[in-house]
Amino acid sequence: MIKIRDVPYSLWATALFRLAGARSAVVTVDGRRPIILTGGSIKCGRLLLRCKTIPIELGAGSKGSLVLGERVFINTGATIVANHSIIIGDDCRLGDLVAIFDSDYHPLEPSRPTRIAPVRLGVNVWVGRSATILPGVTIGDHAVVAAGSVVTEDVPARTVVAGVPARPVRSLDIPDGWRRD
Repeated sequence: MIKIRDVPYSLWATALFRLAGARSAVVTVDGRRPIILTGGSIKCGRLLLRCKTIPIELGAGSKGSLVLGERVFINTGATIVANHSIIIGDDCRLGDLVAIFDSDYHPLEPSRPTRIAPVRLGVNVWVGRSATILPGVTIGDHAVVAAGSVVTEDVPARTVVAGVPARPVRSLDIPDGWRRD
């Protein structure tokens, strides 16, 4: 249940996203005010941000593109800032402290440039607490990323992955059109 005192943050966040060009943005904020970066392109549908203890960092850098689908839920302390391209499909659920990166931000060694690659999450993806998704990863529809996992490679649709680095654990029997509540 959203409390009356949280409504101003929801209006503030919705206005910020709309000013950044997200025409259909309707943002509900439960808790603290999120940190929203609006330097790049942002598109989103209905979005629920739960920021009870740690603010969510969300947005797009000056050359970035962030696309958030309909009915996306992002939990406290998550970091999702697009420097290149991050696309999150409809009905995705992102747990506490999830981090999604499309850039390494700096080179690892002098002979290699900074890695920058798009990240895409399909529809109805569930990412567990403290999971990290690195540049260049595509996660298929209805997949689940277990808590604490580090995703370095693509995840097939309807698959549970876990571990560091994340590896397939099992397949899921999910019909098209089903979504997590």
